[in-house]
Amino acid sequence: MSSGDNIVVLENVKVYFPIRKIFSVVGYVRAVDGVSLTIKKGEVLALVGESGSGKTTLGKAIIGLVRPTDGKIFFDGVNICELSEKELKQLRRRVGVIFQDPFSSLNPGFTIFRSVEEPLVVNKIGNKQERRERVLKALSDVKLNPPDFFASKYPHMLSGGQRQRAAIARAIISNPDFIVADEPVTMLDASIRVEILRLLREIQHKYGLTILYITHDMATAKYFADRIAIMYAGKIVELGPSRSVLENPHHPYTQSLIEAIPDPDPANRFRLREVILGEPPSLINPPQGCRFYPRCRFFMKGKCDVLEPPLYRSANERLVACYLYETGMSETNRPKHE
Repeated sequence: MSSGDNIVVLENVKVYFPIRKIFSVVGYVRAVDGVSLTIKKGEVLALVGESGSGKTTLGKAIIGLVRPTDGKIFFDGVNICELSEKELKQLRRRVGVIFQDPFSSLNPGFTIFRSVEEPLVVNKIGNKQERRERVLKALSDVKLNPPDFFASKYPHMLSGGQRQRAAIARAIISNPDFIVADEPVTMLDASIRVEILRLLREIQHKYGLTILYITHDMATAKYFADRIAIMYAGKIVELGPSRSVLENPHHPYTQSLIEAIPDPDPANRFRLREVILGEPPSLINPPQGCRFYPRCRFFMKGKCDVLEPPLYRSANERLVACYLYETGMSETNRPKHE
């Protein structure tokens, strides 16, 4: 398959985890259930949704850490589902990962130098002197200066923001093309979050990286991502340019997520908000039809609870999995988000 402008192409990807009882399988957790998606070269795509929606599992599948149950995943035109473990190891030189908790993702027994150097050692890149130069440059790129000073430290000797900078240095050390940033600022103080996101943007522009930014925070996605994909119960329910999605959300779930963003204006403190009722569905036995319908205020009986809506294309490159945007329904008849 030709990659064209896309570095990642997903075609109906499913990731099911078996539930075992003694020696038999009694069911499956449908963590990712039929996701089709493209990620363009050089963009930041935010994957947004509640905890347990399948975001991290999808990110792991894209870089080969989890094998999909079904579907195809193309990375720069290569179907990684057909690669052997040896071939996947070669592919992983081109990807980096930034985990949510920098303290647990960095080995406490390793110095920062050794942690950042590890991908080069595992992939047998460069000699000792070349690796040292690359590690010091990476530390400098993430603003851990002077790099020699921080290289000799252990993770417990650094602040949370400094540890996450070291984790970012490790992710970029092998000059990857693609990075999965899984909740990279969630564990940090609010004052540090914008700083780290700005750093990631600088590094993205400097190295020409493509980033999948996994988060549940719509506010940070607004400022960091080029496009936003909304994920709910293992499925993509809305996709489009960040500003378009945030200023005019189509899917009722997206509308509810935006309503949950804290409003700093004290004049709005008494404004009634639309709160999502109920709980996310079980991924073992999800509801028939649209998975959001038990919590949706626009639920249409006999339709939403019978057939799963496809992704309808609306204006401004928007895709939305909702019957409110079925072909033939006019804008004036669609419920509006206030």
